[in-house]
Amino acid sequence: MRRAKREERAALAALMFDQFYDQAELQQQFSGIDPETARKIGPTVLGLGQGYFFSHGDVFVCDSPDGSPAGMIAGIDAQRLAHFGPLGQFFYALRHGRELNDIPRPLLTQIMRNSRPVMNVHSTRWYRRYCGRPYYIAQFAVDKPYRGTGVARDLLEGAIEHALSQGYPAVILETFKRENVRMYLHFGFQLKQVHTCGDFTEYRLLLPLMQLGAF
Repeated sequence: MRRAKREERAALAALMFDQFYDQAELQQQFSGIDPETARKIGPTVLGLGQGYFFSHGDVFVCDSPDGSPAGMIAGIDAQRLAHFGPLGQFFYALRHGRELNDIPRPLLTQIMRNSRPVMNVHSTRWYRRYCGRPYYIAQFAVDKPYRGTGVARDLLEGAIEHALSQGYPAVILETFKRENVRMYLHFGFQLKQVHTCGDFTEYRLLLPLMQLGAF
């Protein structure tokens, strides 16, 4: 695992979009937009939000044998993200993304409107009942050909080790997929909350680090 370079942002955004486009949350966000258009503009939209993590957090990658990213993981101080929030990330993208000039404004408005059901189920402050200032894993994706090859383990363990080295007391994350919970439990995460709003359910997990000492 290594720290990603800012110039890799477009490739990492494309990787994220490819992994998640067929899942409920992105299907909701791009609802009513034909798949060809969604695949054309989707990585740009995701990449601009991802820019916040390059500027204020951490983005790590594992390389494939040909040098392309096999997977990526992004993390940030949870308090920093809580002050910003998902809507703030979107408007940050609008302010800092010249690439958005090529996307018709009605499409951006539609994506924003579509995103509200996903945003409504999400809270950037749920962890406060359990931990004061954890490290938040915000994005995590492995390219399909490299699933089951150890890339996910390398990325997740690497992010945990980084959080531990920075003195964070815990790592937190969320997933919309119930089947992902078992994997995170295997790494020592605890399922703290299951929150449903409308058609979406978010599984909220926390990994205490202070008791680990060293991972």
